[in-house]
Formats: sequence, C-alpha cells, structure tokens
Amino acid sequence: MIFVFFTVPDLSFIKKKCIFPCLFSTMTMERQSMNRIKTWIAAIAVGLLAAGCTRTVIPEEVLQLPEYTPVYTSYNLWANENGEIPSANVQKGTIIPFGTEITFVNANEDEINFKRAADGKTFKLIYDKQRNIIPIETFIKRLFVLDNEEMLTAGIRPVIYEKIKRGVVEKGMTRNEVLLAFGPPPAMRTPSEAVDTWTYWTDYGITKKIVFFGNRVVEIIDL
Repeated sequence: MIFVFFTVPDLSFIKKKCIFPCLFSTMTMERQSMNRIKTWIAAIAVGLLAAGCTRTVIPEEVLQLPEYTPVYTSYNLWANENGEIPSANVQKGTIIPFGTEITFVNANEDEINFKRAADGKTFKLIYDKQRNIIPIETFIKRLFVLDNEEMLTAGIRPVIYEKIKRGVVEKGMTRNEVLLAFGPPPAMRTPSEAVDTWTYWTDYGITKKIVFFGNRVVEIIDL
C-alpha cells in the first residue's frame, strides 16, 4: 500500500491580508454612510423644527401696559364666521367696532388671539407679513390703544360717527375718520399714509381706493 502525503499550505495570510481588511473596509464604509444619513436626518429635523416654531410676542409688553389697564381696538375690524380676522382687514364679515374693549389671550409672529370683554368671544387675527410689511409689534401698537370709543371720536359729528361705526366712508371725511372706519391701508398697496390714494381690500381680489385732496376724501373708486 502506498501512502501519499500532501502538505496543505498555510492560507491564514490570505484571510489576514484579504478577507479581514475587506470586511473592515466594508464595515467602515457602512458606518460612514450611516453617519451621513444620521447627519442628514438631524439637519432635516432641525429645519422642520425651526420652520414650525414662531417667536412668541407678548402684546402687554409691546404696549407697556400697566396691570389691569383696559385696552381697546383703534379702528373697525372685520371677522369671518370663525372669528378670524385677516391683518389686511378685508372688509367682509362681521364688524368689530373701533373702541371695543379686549383682553389678550396670546400672540406670536403669525397671529394675535384676543377676547371681546363684553361677551368673552375669542377672535384670531392672522398676521400677513407680505401685505402689512411692518413688524407685528408696530402693528399691535397701531391696532390696540388705551383710548376708549369716546376719546377716539372726540370732535367727530354724530352723523359721521354713526357712518364710521358701520364701516362706511364717504366724500368729505377726514383721514382720521377713514382710519377709524377702515384702519390703516395695508403697506403692500399703500407704502405711506402721506400719499393721496389709499387702497383697501373689500373682498379677496377686490379693492377700494380712497382718494384725498389735502385732508378730505374727494373720490372713492371700487375696482
């Protein structure tokens, strides 16, 4: 009987030099990919969080209100059936008259929530930065004042007072009377109140132009 002996070569070096480094390289690449994915996810999460967060605004601090001081609306507002008021003050819905006493609920850069003192009804004013342009703090200072209805209408004739209260503007009214009836014209269409034509929205896509000569209304144009 003849025995043949074969010598099995040592292949460990192949494992060490080929298999393990390849596995290690693959695992390293996978970890790097996972790290990149985690970084992307974190960046997206931060972006979404930033987009979803708005700066809190405290109207009482903006107005520097002493405690328990009553606050009033300085001009007429129009609210829809859900109690929402566009900051451009589109003249559609139910009028909240100037001189209405309110209490603040909360506010941020996008909205102001307040209650009517007389019945506790809550309203939400939705602030449109593109139409109003001015900072919301400036907007708050224009809309909410310490002057009550009697103080706001001092010197205004009763017949004009009744029309303003209903949100009516007519020829011969002063700039201040128009401000009480319609509020400040949105800066997007009227960059300055010093100009002779103020533009308002009476509905979405429909405007009304108030033309002044000096301090008096001389023309009203519906477009």
